[in-house]
Amino acid sequence: MPKLPKLAKDHISALMLIALGAFALALGMTYRIGNLNRMGAGYIPMVLGILMVCVGIAIGATSTPASRASTKAAAAANAHTSPYRGPEWRGWLCIIGGVVAFVILGQYGGLVPATFMSVFIAAMGDRNNTVKSSAILAAILVVFGTLVFHFGLKLPLQMFHWG
Repeated sequence: MPKLPKLAKDHISALMLIALGAFALALGMTYRIGNLNRMGAGYIPMVLGILMVCVGIAIGATSTPASRASTKAAAAANAHTSPYRGPEWRGWLCIIGGVVAFVILGQYGGLVPATFMSVFIAAMGDRNNTVKSSAILAAILVVFGTLVFHFGLKLPLQMFHWG
């Protein structure tokens, strides 16, 4: 009996993403879809399902034995130069802290301070970021987020709310 090739992590990830996307797509089809101007409850699950299936197919298609070999060679070379240091607690805590900051400041401070602090705290989770680069990134995303969510989509979240 011929030996089947071992599935790569990328292939398994692609299959899981395709399955999850197909599930979201099937679930979204049970609701009213609507159109772009008047979205129904099934519109977002359908769009996300389609995107997840497409990304899963792209990941699976781009994972080749050659790329796996080069990844293994790079990992082997990297193993000798940088030993495993354990989980990146700073990154985890900063990302969770950014979400918590957005929830609290969104309620008591408004969209602008919530977005700024959320992005700033999450960006500080990367050891390569400085306070200055994190603040610049946060300021840029505040402008973009305000334009899109406050003026474009007209979300009922005030820009500033002190209370």
